[in-house]
Amino acid sequence: MAIVACPECKGQVSSSAAACPHCGHPLGPAVAARPAFGRATAPEETLWEGTPSIKTMTVGIVSTVLFAMVMTTAMALSYHPALRFIGGISDGLARTVHDDEPGLRLAAVVFVVFVVGSRAAKLVWQIVALRGQHYRLSNQRLLIEGGVLSKTITEIDMRAIDEIVFHQTALERLLRVGEIVVISSEPGGRGNRERVRLVGLLDPRAIREKIRTAAYEATGNQVFMRST
Repeated sequence: MAIVACPECKGQVSSSAAACPHCGHPLGPAVAARPAFGRATAPEETLWEGTPSIKTMTVGIVSTVLFAMVMTTAMALSYHPALRFIGGISDGLARTVHDDEPGLRLAAVVFVVFVVGSRAAKLVWQIVALRGQHYRLSNQRLLIEGGVLSKTITEIDMRAIDEIVFHQTALERLLRVGEIVVISSEPGGRGNRERVRLVGLLDPRAIREKIRTAAYEATGNQVFMRST
């Protein structure tokens, strides 16, 4: 037996009652099976908290390191041949290269540092933004907090969850991380259903099951999920 909400007067009614004792409105099977939406049946309890794992940036980190190595090696191997080529064009250029060789070397170093540093700075910012996200799952809601300089908090009610989509690439399977997309029945931007992405999750299958179980217990209805 459970306490449900009367669709007419919103009063609390036993699920076994045939009609609302407050207003006399008949309660059909569909109403009796639905818990009182908007009324907490239990105190809020945190079921899981986490942040994205830096493992999800593995490709970016490796590619940035390789890029720095290739750029440095290419400049070191091509520097002197390039100067000889320029000097061979004319005697004037040869004298210019000879006289300004220290400055040209410094310019080459600055160029490599600038190019590699720009890419490294972009990677660092992505890592900071990733680690700035925080997820919290309770028996009532899913909170997604994100942002570096400013913060944005998105909340999904457990009773409004329609789908839980699990995604994991081949590399993510090796790293044991993955992504979950939670789709709500509540409207989001542009009239579409609200959806949030939880990225870089360690043991994502277990977290998906925690969300599914919390949603099922909050609604008493089956949460439909796409096959994985």
